[in-house]
Amino acid sequence: MELKKLHWTTVAAVLGMGAAGLVLAGTIFVSSGIYNVAASSGHFRITTWLLAMVRERSIDMRSFPIEVPPIDDDGMIRLGAAHYEGGCVPCHGRPGEEMNPIVSGMLPPPPNLTEVGKRRPPEEIFWIVMHGLKYTGMPAWPNTGRDDEVWAVTAFLATLPGAVSGYPDFAGLARGGGDKHEGLANGRTFTRCGRCHESEGTGTNGNRIPRLAGLPEAYLLRSLREYAERTRASGAMEPVADLLDDGRMRELAAYYSALRPVAPKTTVAPDPERLRRGEAIAIRGIPRHGVPACLTCHSGRQSSYFPTLAGQHAAYIAEQLRLWQRGGRVGTAYGRIMAVVAGALSAEQIEDVAAYLASLPPGAAPPEPMAEVSR
Repeated sequence: MELKKLHWTTVAAVLGMGAAGLVLAGTIFVSSGIYNVAASSGHFRITTWLLAMVRERSIDMRSFPIEVPPIDDDGMIRLGAAHYEGGCVPCHGRPGEEMNPIVSGMLPPPPNLTEVGKRRPPEEIFWIVMHGLKYTGMPAWPNTGRDDEVWAVTAFLATLPGAVSGYPDFAGLARGGGDKHEGLANGRTFTRCGRCHESEGTGTNGNRIPRLAGLPEAYLLRSLREYAERTRASGAMEPVADLLDDGRMRELAAYYSALRPVAPKTTVAPDPERLRRGEAIAIRGIPRHGVPACLTCHSGRQSSYFPTLAGQHAAYIAEQLRLWQRGGRVGTAYGRIMAVVAGALSAEQIEDVAAYLASLPPGAAPPEPMAEVSR
């Protein structure tokens, strides 16, 4: 009988029986346990091919609309290398070094990322670091609200393999006396604090990392507790604070509060006009836009729960203000207040006030703010 003469019901019945047979065969295959799930046995070639195809098409589609910001900043690359050292090295290894043979036994094994900057564009690297990959052991970033942290890791990975030789410097491995010192700021918690932040006589590992030396002890303790409680978002700091008990937090807060600030090295003279505009915002605020004077709270004369900003890195201040604008730091009452303030600032005003606050001597009492009501 010719196929074209078959009634549609007959064709449907044949197709239905075929589908039922496939379901039955699949059920028997899955329930029998015949498929070996051991990592030592590997996948079938067709399975490997299908998984790779699905993975790459998914990454390509979801990363396509991502807009890549400038990622060639030295401070951003240093921050990304520091995050990589703290969270990525256990599986992927340090650039330029052999991978751990035990980790290499995973299925699939974590890729060596030395050449990732050549293999993938920045938007794909960002998406993978942010969201992770199913069935590979690659986790999502601990807090997906912090795209600035993920872009920092992306900036570092995008420079590879060019940054391999400079990795120890970028990641801060040579800071704080190395592994021999088990002092308070250098001991192994999750990662050594001194690898990123200040130690006695040293500054931070780049201008994207906050200067902690001399900040109020109450503020530092509050920050650590907020990280541990997941109310202050940070994919880098939340895991660190989670490993600290309250006594350890108090010790760290006291240590950094008592540490003498080191004057930052400046290679480019700030624009005088920018400093003038920033000074006006810091001292007088912008009353018509509901922006109070920054130094009303951040001069060190008010509550010890507020950080002093004199001498803080301009890049760090500006990025935090942009983070508040994006809603990335609204988990606390203080954060919600700052989100309103930051939301009223333009991009240029953020850069202006950040430059002015950074120009003030670290630890010095800045000028008294003027009352906004009279302006």
